[in-house]
Amino acid sequence: MFPGNTGITTPIGCGALQAGPMLRQTDGPKLMTASRGPLSAVERVTVDPVAIAAFTREWDFMVLASELLREVTSYVGVAACVLGSAPAWTRDQAAVGGNMVRLSKLLSAFLDQTVQKKMETSTILSRLAFETIVNVRYLIADFSPELVNSFVRHSLKHERRLHDTIQANIRERGGEVLHIEKRMLNSIDRAARIAGIALDSVDLKDRAPWGGKDLRQKAAAVGLEQPYLAVFGGMSHNVHGSWHDLYQFHLETDEVGAFTPNLDWGRPRPQPLFALGHLALSAVAEFLIFIGGEAAVDQLRRQLRDLGARITSVDEAHESYLSGKTWPAI
Repeated sequence: MFPGNTGITTPIGCGALQAGPMLRQTDGPKLMTASRGPLSAVERVTVDPVAIAAFTREWDFMVLASELLREVTSYVGVAACVLGSAPAWTRDQAAVGGNMVRLSKLLSAFLDQTVQKKMETSTILSRLAFETIVNVRYLIADFSPELVNSFVRHSLKHERRLHDTIQANIRERGGEVLHIEKRMLNSIDRAARIAGIALDSVDLKDRAPWGGKDLRQKAAAVGLEQPYLAVFGGMSHNVHGSWHDLYQFHLETDEVGAFTPNLDWGRPRPQPLFALGHLALSAVAEFLIFIGGEAAVDQLRRQLRDLGARITSVDEAHESYLSGKTWPAI
């Protein structure tokens, strides 16, 4: 439980969640170690304005930004372990809680690729993390069985299509079922059963996104349209491998029509880490209220606000550092 006997439980095994690597290594916190123990403390990253004023490279900001995002990721893991007043989530709660677990893993993977100075893959992961944050907040904002059913049913379209293809092949074969087909059909049936959705209710002709809104519209509905437009919307290029992604990361050009391959990795920059940090903290706070009420978020409210303030201070110092520079120094 949370301290104070709030009746909010966390599962055994959450201590195994990892917050991800840092550019400068320190011992990480244990997130959860017992189903009825208090939330373990998360190590606080020190932000020293005097030390920041002496930074001479943008990578100095990257080191500090990665440490702060690792702290954020730890809090995401803490929140993802909160079950509410029951010993397990319902399916509808799991649609939100599972996204929190997904977010903790995506942020950890994002930090891993950032530490390795691989901007191309870290960019893809940051876009996926943003979409997960939007999904968490949108599901919470309009939480209902109908919305969760839409979310779950939409995810079963591939299974319905695969199921229909296998059944058609079986009919063409005169009813003979191959061993691999039996295994695949059992797997599909299990997925539908756990989802609580009848597979024949999945309409393959319905092209609408789940919840009736695309990602930009969902982001706008929860107050995240500006981050979507300014930072994360354009990253769909990197997820899908559009021409812009090739031009940005994978090709060299003389700008008059000749191209050569570029196998070097791009250099990550701090801005996405600051943005993801703030957005993930908002998801943590909203999820804690959703699953445990004000009593849950009260346990971490001061720490979350303090962490957000530290991220803002480093972000502002970084902008000040960039103010006197021009391309390609920035």
